Amino acid sequence: MEHFEKERRCLTTSITHEAIHLRLTAARKATGFSAKDLASSAGIKYTTFKSQETSGAPSLRMLDFYWKAFQIDANFLIGGDFSRILPDTLAEILKHMNDPEAKTSGTELD
Repeated sequence: MEHFEKERRCLTTSITHEAIHLRLTAARKATGFSAKDLASSAGIKYTTFKSQETSGAPSLRMLDFYWKAFQIDANFLIGGDFSRILPDTLAEILKHMNDPEAKTSGTELD
């Protein structure tokens, strides 16, 4: 996958709540853990975790957790900058990101 396609799929530079929600959801799915397990590991109530993910408004605690536990950078979660994410992790995240231009999901392209 070329760089510009990755930028498009990660909604790079989009900081809308919807874009942040999509990146948070993809990051969670890429970890392979359930939302309940992630919330528990992060020390956040499940309802709070889901609310933050759904609204696209993560707390600093959630952002810090994703970085420390999975090396998923806050710059990616907030603004779509994937330059600090390990290639294997990014590939897994991209499986869960839709391609807005091609109107396909990541899994359909594999």
